[in-house]
Parts: sequence; C-alpha cells; structure tokens
Amino acid sequence: MRFTGLQPHELQQRPLRTADAGLGSFSGVEGVFIGGSPFTISTPETYGIWQDTISRRLTEFVVEQGVNGDLPMFLACYGSSMLAHYLDGKVTADHAEEPGLSEVVLTEAGLTDPLTRDLPGVFYGMTGHKDSVEVLPTGATLLADGQTCPAQLFRFGDHVWASQFHPEMDDAAIRTRLSFYENAGYCDPDELAETYARLQGNDTSHANSLLRRFVEYCREGTDSVVRGSAVTEKQPLPRGEAIAG
Repeated sequence: MRFTGLQPHELQQRPLRTADAGLGSFSGVEGVFIGGSPFTISTPETYGIWQDTISRRLTEFVVEQGVNGDLPMFLACYGSSMLAHYLDGKVTADHAEEPGLSEVVLTEAGLTDPLTRDLPGVFYGMTGHKDSVEVLPTGATLLADGQTCPAQLFRFGDHVWASQFHPEMDDAAIRTRLSFYENAGYCDPDELAETYARLQGNDTSHANSLLRRFVEYCREGTDSVVRGSAVTEKQPLPRGEAIAG
C-alpha cells in the first residue's frame, strides 16, 4: 500500500481463498490491483480446481470489465501469466528469475505509455518467479522487456497493465515475502542468507512508482490513453541473454 499513495480506507482487499469465492461488486471502484499468487501455470496440479476456477473467473473479469469495459486494472507477476495462458498467449518456465533485482527496459511503446512515459528507459524491479510470458495474447502491447525475461510489462487493451516484476516490492518487502515461501522452490533454502544479503540496498523506486502512477491514472480518467499500438496478432517475444547472478 505504501507505494500507491492510498490511505487504508481507500483500498479494499478481497482474498480469493476458495474456488467458489466471488469477486463482489465493483460499483464505485476507480481501479483494481490483482496481486501475485502461489499459483503457477507450469504446475497447475499443485492447487488444482482452486487455481483453474479462480484464474478463469479473474481472466473473464479482466476482459469484460477492463479490456472491453472502462475499469483500469494492474496485474502483477502471476496475473501476467494468467492472462496469457487463459487467452491465446503462451507461458513457459524458460525464463524463471530467482528472487532479486531484474533489469526492465522500456520498448518504443513503453516510452509513450501513460504509466511509463516519464520513467527512465532502463530501471530495476524486484522479481522472483517460475513462469513467464513468451507469447503475448492478441491485443497486448509489449511495454518493457529485459535480458532475463522477455515480457516484464505489457498493456492489454487501453487500460489493463500486467507486470512480471513486483512494483509493490523493495528490498525489505521481498525479504518478508520470501519468509513465507522459503520452501516453495523460488530459491535454495541453504542460500537464504546470501539471497537476503544480495537483496539489500537496491534502488527500485522507479518500479515502485508505477503503483502511484496507476492510482493517478484511475483518478484522472482514461483520456490520456495512448491508442493505436496494440499487437493485432500473437507475437513471439525476443529472447534475451540470461545474466548469471
């Protein structure tokens, strides 16, 4: 919440803890965040019907209310894989990133997008994921890539954004997150001390600012949207050279 600029009473949390959990009403809502999840596309059997049902429900909601509607949304980490997989994109485990800092490089479209046009061409965000998008869904625009992950940020339609990196995390936040997932395969449990040390003192302020920029966008309306750059067919993304860390 601290990077959004919102007050506690301005942000309503709706955890979807069971397969039959409803999304609720969005009357009067200015924008929606869909956060990360323990779900993974490459190992759907882990959470079974819960993952599949919730993911389909959320994808339908994003398309109906966000892409075809006028409700701005920002999805982080699993949300980007979810959209690609349940629509007509492609998700693989070929570009997994260990918990840590990743380079985010804006594309030409990213340099003019409402959320990213005032950011530097290269900035850094916290990541940690097993799956990533390799082919964008139809209608998506690549806004940022990187050497270790081909789709760090994309826009779907006019005002739905999805990031692979975590704009809500800085070095302190990702340490807290890892404490909940120490045995989930994101990093070697025997190397936790080294991982924690590596996460300290990194500047993720530009990535973090996306949340505040999104809130401002929601409150200003959608007049400033950049149109005309959406991909009209499925696009395989360029592969970057992996950085050994």
